[in-house]
Amino acid sequence: MNAATTPTDEVLTLEELAAYLKVSETTAYALVRGGEIPGRKVGREWRFLKARVTHWLMQAGTEEDMDKTGFVQRDDLGGEFKQEGGQEYVALWLPITREEKAAQIEKATRDGVNVSELVADYLRSWVKA
Repeated sequence: MNAATTPTDEVLTLEELAAYLKVSETTAYALVRGGEIPGRKVGREWRFLKARVTHWLMQAGTEEDMDKTGFVQRDDLGGEFKQEGGQEYVALWLPITREEKAAQIEKATRDGVNVSELVADYLRSWVKA
């Protein structure tokens, strides 16, 4: 940081963001891609103002944060959901292992099938069983 830069002006790379949040780069990138963390793409790289990231962290769980779309919430039955683009998305826990999930994703890629369609077919067969 040079003499003209203040801590509030500090710009973070994705790697630095992950280290600052103490999460993996994959997790940080997922939060960025999901629109949860404020950032901007500069060329092919993401950049983040540390002050905005700090503000985002401080808002977690506040009413301001709860009003945002895309925020995962719990319903009265303990299930997870979020609202985005005027639609409600419900989180489902599939009764499969990580290995089965990896195999299904590999099969979808190999067969050129949309993973969402594959999961929907799996759920239909599971419900019938």
